[in-house]
Amino acid sequence: MKKVGFVTVYGRANAGKSTIINKCLGYKLLPVSSKPQTTRDNVKAIYNDEDSQIIFVDTPGVFKPHGKLGSILLRDAESAKEGVDCIVYVIDASEVPNFELCQKLQNAEVPIIIAYNKVDLVKANVGEERLARYVSLLPKAKVVRMSAKDNFGIDILLSEIKDTLQEGYPFYGLDMATDRPKEYIISEIVREKCMRLLSAEVPHSIAIDIKSVDYDDEENVMSVYGNIIVEKQSEKAIVIGKKGAMISEITRYSSQSMASFFGCKVDLNLVVKVIPDWRNDERYLKKFGYDESL
Repeated sequence: MKKVGFVTVYGRANAGKSTIINKCLGYKLLPVSSKPQTTRDNVKAIYNDEDSQIIFVDTPGVFKPHGKLGSILLRDAESAKEGVDCIVYVIDASEVPNFELCQKLQNAEVPIIIAYNKVDLVKANVGEERLARYVSLLPKAKVVRMSAKDNFGIDILLSEIKDTLQEGYPFYGLDMATDRPKEYIISEIVREKCMRLLSAEVPHSIAIDIKSVDYDDEENVMSVYGNIIVEKQSEKAIVIGKKGAMISEITRYSSQSMASFFGCKVDLNLVVKVIPDWRNDERYLKKFGYDESL
């Protein structure tokens, strides 16, 4: 028997939710970049140790939705608060307080832990004054002061989460890192590199469509074929870059991350394709895993 349960990690866009989960896991599973909306799905990331199994549910950051895709992401973020054992509410200490999400959690029937992140980016007295205002709205919440990128507060957060969970049998195998298939992990690795390497609004118009993944046991090589989907010809030109420089960079960095994650050589082949306004097209939203009807 272990402490087991589902924990939603909830907060505004770019508050550090995926970074916190990756640091808890001890390795990088979820995409991280400085741009908001890096996370687009409610991804289950599975943490195991000797006395617990914690299933983290990473959510899209809450933001003002744009178009059909934005509305789907907002719906998914809000629905992830239901049916879990604990909510970790991530707040960026360096931002001016915004209590909209805090108010949505006031009637929550499960324990709430405030992960007060990025405390290294704000003066202590300012940060504490801001924190006090959040605590006044969520007086029963536990508080963990954190700088996730520096691993500060991660162990305390894990301990606080475990204290909220009941004993039971693990839901997943002890060797599982996520409930998603390898194609999903691959697509997220590629999308993260696009988010990191491309400027302005281009990354938000991108979807990754993995066409095939084949593994050669003898050579220990994984061959991956996929498409980078954009909405405009001008975006395609940016993703490809001058003389193919940008797509080469995306491919190189993606291959390195895949090789590290899967423990094998990777032969990655990417093609850039244009699908106009796919983020508002029900057919393509469903094809790329964003279903309005769910």
